[in-house]
Amino acid sequence: MSISENSTDTSPAPKIRPGQEVSLEINDLAFGGKGVGRIGGIACFVPGVIDGEKVGARVRKVKSRLLEADLLEVTEPSPHRIPAPCPVFLKCGGCAYQHIDYSHQLRIKETQLREALRRLGGLTDPPVAAMIPSPEPYAYRNRITVHVREGKAGFFEQGSNRVVPVTKCLIASGEVDLGFQDLLKSRPRDGDYLIGEKKRFGGFRQVNNAVAEILKKTVREAVRPSDESSPIRELLVDAYCGAGFFAHELQGLFTKVIGIERSIASVAMASRQAAENEEYLAGDVEQMLHAALSAGSSAGTVLLLDPPSEGLAELATQTILERPPARIVYVSCNPATLARDARRLAERYTLLQVTPLDMFPQTAEIESVSVFQLIP
Repeated sequence: MSISENSTDTSPAPKIRPGQEVSLEINDLAFGGKGVGRIGGIACFVPGVIDGEKVGARVRKVKSRLLEADLLEVTEPSPHRIPAPCPVFLKCGGCAYQHIDYSHQLRIKETQLREALRRLGGLTDPPVAAMIPSPEPYAYRNRITVHVREGKAGFFEQGSNRVVPVTKCLIASGEVDLGFQDLLKSRPRDGDYLIGEKKRFGGFRQVNNAVAEILKKTVREAVRPSDESSPIRELLVDAYCGAGFFAHELQGLFTKVIGIERSIASVAMASRQAAENEEYLAGDVEQMLHAALSAGSSAGTVLLLDPPSEGLAELATQTILERPPARIVYVSCNPATLARDARRLAERYTLLQVTPLDMFPQTAEIESVSVFQLIP
């Protein structure tokens, strides 16, 4: 028996069982890449679909407030649907959007970011700019991790440690793919193998070389003083600075640069390449941020944040509000935690602009640069 999305039952979840077939109209795509349809008001998540499509699906999991289903057929396809070029698309856990033309992928991610800021960040009209595309939608990754289990080499399934055998990764750069082919020929033992481009980088490195350069320029424009009569500001505090990816680029705009990073090795590399006005400190941002912000005046200080996907710890946010810099430039890879932090910072800051960049084409990941200005 197939249950339609038009069912008038307002509490269908108890009546739906795993294995049951349902018909859905996909209203939108959630962050993570799954489409969302509804059965009597209950959200049903389905991978491999596009907003606006009508599909048939088989329920896999029934939870108290949502359903998860697997796609069976697309009865009314989107005009943005294209053949996915990878034979293991949706089996491998890496890519989520290969079945969608690239221009629509960009619109989806831009919308997801805007909706996160609206729903979770409390912003009525989030100032989200058009997403900056990747120059290369495929063959862009400068590193991959290949897993070998019981002689099978490939990548993990979504949410699993089961290996999907793969002979070629379409989003890996040409150099990385050559390294992958060499690994396959060597008949490797079971284990995990990081394959990267030969040029060595210390600390954290963005996976997309071309978009990393665009990101660097975007951040530079975001920290640049608006008052051209005073082209150099007093202090840049670069929290989660890694090996100085941003700070080395920006040091000419500031009298003093202080970088904070937990990794001792990254701090050592940043220090070796530092100019005279750069100082790098090893430790937790939460513990060291207050002293760093106190090294300059509020009006002359810019805080650059590039936290992990978990976003800012509450202590870090408290410190910012107590010792507020004039401007915050926040680099994020997670719209939900960005939105949460934007809501917290709204106590003292106005969100001026959010610029999304497609660092990870074909995947559901979203990178962005947000600019917060201290309220006078």
